[in-house]
Amino acid sequence: MPLVKTDEQQIIKSALKLFRKQSYFNTSMAEIAKSSGLLKGSLYHYFTSKEDLMKKVIISVHDYFKSNVFSHAYNDQWSPKERMSKLFESASHVFLYKEDGTFIGNIGVESAVMSPEFAEIIRYFFLDFFHAVKTIYHTVHPLEESEELAERAVAEIEGSLMLCRLFNTDQYLKNTMKRLLKRLD
Repeated sequence: MPLVKTDEQQIIKSALKLFRKQSYFNTSMAEIAKSSGLLKGSLYHYFTSKEDLMKKVIISVHDYFKSNVFSHAYNDQWSPKERMSKLFESASHVFLYKEDGTFIGNIGVESAVMSPEFAEIIRYFFLDFFHAVKTIYHTVHPLEESEELAERAVAEIEGSLMLCRLFNTDQYLKNTMKRLLKRLD
């Protein structure tokens, strides 16, 4: 019997926090159940396995980014610089200030390397990230150049996030944003 009333989304949020804090491989189903207010056996009512739960966590993060971050790239009412700024500000807020912010860049990629069944759904996240940035750059650059700039931008963002965490400063991400916007001149 559950200790508290919960649903699949609440369990996903609890699992996401634990995976981010402890990593996927160091988090047990018992810990996820406890943080969700459930008995371990009750988790299997919602998810067939820890791998099933992880896939749904990755999809949930991806869906959040599609709705709340990548969507800025497609708003034709804003200039390319405004779109890039809004996309970047939204992503930065998630990456730096939300508990689940660095999930795909860290835990998700680590998990994809160790468990290939996660790689495909993580690739979809990055393909959507590339496409959003490419869409913005394509407003001022030819398609081929926009594709290359998008790949470089996503790589720079991921690298600057690592440096921000290592040196405990957001300056690397701010510097990256300046470079990304300058490429729209």
